[in-house]
Amino acid sequence: MAKRKNVNKTKKRIRQIEVILYIVIILAIVAGTYFGIFDDPFGIIKPDKTGTVTELDDGKFQLHMIDVGQADAFLLRIPDGKSVKNILIDAGSPNKTRPDTIPEYLLSLGIKELEMLVLTHPHYDHIGAAQKVIESTNVKSVMIPDCDHSTKTWIKLLEKIDEKNINVIFSEVGKTLAVGDAEMKILAPSDNMLAGKEVNDYSIVAKVTYGETSFMFTGDAESDSEAEIIKAFPASELKCNVLKVGHHGSSTSSSQAFLNAVKPDIALISCGKGNDYGHPHKETMQKLGDMGINIFRTDEMGTVIIVSDGKTVSRLEINK
Repeated sequence: MAKRKNVNKTKKRIRQIEVILYIVIILAIVAGTYFGIFDDPFGIIKPDKTGTVTELDDGKFQLHMIDVGQADAFLLRIPDGKSVKNILIDAGSPNKTRPDTIPEYLLSLGIKELEMLVLTHPHYDHIGAAQKVIESTNVKSVMIPDCDHSTKTWIKLLEKIDEKNINVIFSEVGKTLAVGDAEMKILAPSDNMLAGKEVNDYSIVAKVTYGETSFMFTGDAESDSEAEIIKAFPASELKCNVLKVGHHGSSTSSSQAFLNAVKPDIALISCGKGNDYGHPHKETMQKLGDMGINIFRTDEMGTVIIVSDGKTVSRLEINK
């Protein structure tokens, strides 16, 4: 009898150990799935219709001003029926120690494909991480200005675009592209700007319209380019809800005439904390403040997300 009891105890302990091991394995798979180490074999993480894990409501346009320090990177997530199209406007890297910021951000949202990568102009703080984005993400099209520029970073980037056989779209003033349920209209650079020597004025300026709301992206376009835009388009076509402030808030951009035409409710400024340029400049902040425009800036707030339901826009509060 004693031997039988010992055998039963041993069997019971083995079953307990098996149960514990089973629980440990399940927990390991769940943790690995959550952190992207494994696929999701049991459907533990439920994606929304965009195929990403997100707290945002379905069917809303999303604008992410990604905190990349003294640089630019804006992600647009545009509803397209039951799916979403992703556009990245600029892929700047603040310095060589953080080259993976943008690819990691895209990965955190489960983004594996970009409908378009818009590179407003060839300066490093707008293209520094573009090659890594192209290498880590399926980029269907790249939009660039039709300009001459010969820095090593720009040349290598163009070679990588060619190597990947990515469709290249040259910006053309007045051209409108349909992207999902939104439209993107190109406002700059004009031929006059492309013929000049100021690289900032090569910047692609685009207005994206979603329903009754609109968003303007300006790269580093300065006052000369802004003047060309005002000449080429009526104010009714320039008014927008959200303005990405040109050149990180530099006083060389955001002329009063341009701001009067655009009349944004929200101004977005991407700049690095304590940057050497003093961006955003006091003159620009004064103009925006005098007009009662809400200002969001990465140096003070980190990444900022704006959402639109097609009628109104608001800032998403990020839980940190």
